[in-house]
Amino acid sequence: MKRTLTLLLLLLVVWKATGQVFDLPCDDFDYKESVHTVLLYADGNPTKDPLIPLNPSLKRLTLSFDLLGTDGDVLNYTFIHCTNDWFPSETQRQNYATGYDYGRIDDYDFSRNTLVDYVHYRLNFPEADMMPVASGNYLLIVYGDDLREENLYFTRRFMVYDEKATIQAAVPRYCDDLNLSGTHQQLNITVTMPSIMAGNVQQYANMTIRQNGRWDNAAIGIKPSFVYPDYISYEHNPMTVFEAGNQYRRVNFSDFYFQSENIARIYQTDDYYVVDYAVCDSRARKPYVTYEDIHGERYIYVANEGRETDTEADYAWLNLFLRWPYPLENTDLYVMGAVNNWQFDERNLMHYNHELRGYLCQLLLKQGYYNFLFVTADRDTGIVSTELTEGNLWETDNLYKIYLYYYNPNKGFDELIGYAFVNSH
Repeated sequence: MKRTLTLLLLLLVVWKATGQVFDLPCDDFDYKESVHTVLLYADGNPTKDPLIPLNPSLKRLTLSFDLLGTDGDVLNYTFIHCTNDWFPSETQRQNYATGYDYGRIDDYDFSRNTLVDYVHYRLNFPEADMMPVASGNYLLIVYGDDLREENLYFTRRFMVYDEKATIQAAVPRYCDDLNLSGTHQQLNITVTMPSIMAGNVQQYANMTIRQNGRWDNAAIGIKPSFVYPDYISYEHNPMTVFEAGNQYRRVNFSDFYFQSENIARIYQTDDYYVVDYAVCDSRARKPYVTYEDIHGERYIYVANEGRETDTEADYAWLNLFLRWPYPLENTDLYVMGAVNNWQFDERNLMHYNHELRGYLCQLLLKQGYYNFLFVTADRDTGIVSTELTEGNLWETDNLYKIYLYYYNPNKGFDELIGYAFVNSH
């Protein structure tokens, strides 16, 4: 009875009889400062996207996260359907989900043998009593007692696909604009979808392309360049051109007693560990150096044998310093990557130090292996670039993720009907 009453109150807050109503931005965002190390992934691989197929034996996603402190509370979660361009779908929940409208996150444990106290949470979903039944984009919402803003903890995107299309993609050596061929990468894409070609493909098909884990420079809502009788193509389109960037910088502090590559020193205070990264310089206009990275992602683990990563990995302050002769005007510098969930906020904003003549940033991170880049963000346009800080080199190995959506006029929402990825090299 209590669950039913709570559910009815939740429905009054979130949905109206005419359809789905929700004001939250469909984005990866932490609403509480205590939230850290949110991982949402598929196939048991923390570096993989939260993307699962739609079929009778639906695979599940893994969600894990930490709340700093010593208070362990049962939390709640729900999810809503989103459009191809990440706005709430104007459709009723019964059209995309079955079962309950919310679930509980009651699997948690307290940190052990760590300087920084935290509570670790874990959830595998969807579950039989709360299941998406439509493909498309979704927003996972984790909250406390109710969905008022002060009780929100975080939101994360995930996707469910129903494969009805085959996507083939390549990154040619030269861009259409030859002036960009040394600094940018362009994708050429073809799609076959026999069961849908008779529909209004030009109107209803929308493609999204992501570079690595980024959403800030994602190309969203790309229309077909050409529609042929048996396939469509995305070619000679400026929306498929991306700054090439550079290989991600890397740091590994899975072991506080071993000083790995690029680390100047590691030391312990009474309250936490501190990791000083070696002094960095801009890599713009410097030769390309090849090495493997994980495309800006992170891998949380403890190198010490016998320690449990989820609850015995400690947190440390990672100090980053980028040498720079003067503060940039009308431009902010950020540390970009999964180190801050690919977001740009106060946590990863760099601050200029006139005495040291460079930009500083301090990030609180759980033990593991991280990739990151230094980027600039124009304060007027918000455009993020690697040109000044890392350079743009065609040789860079980027992972491009391609999502094909098709608006179903009968159902009234965008379905995700195809997914593919391609390495630039």
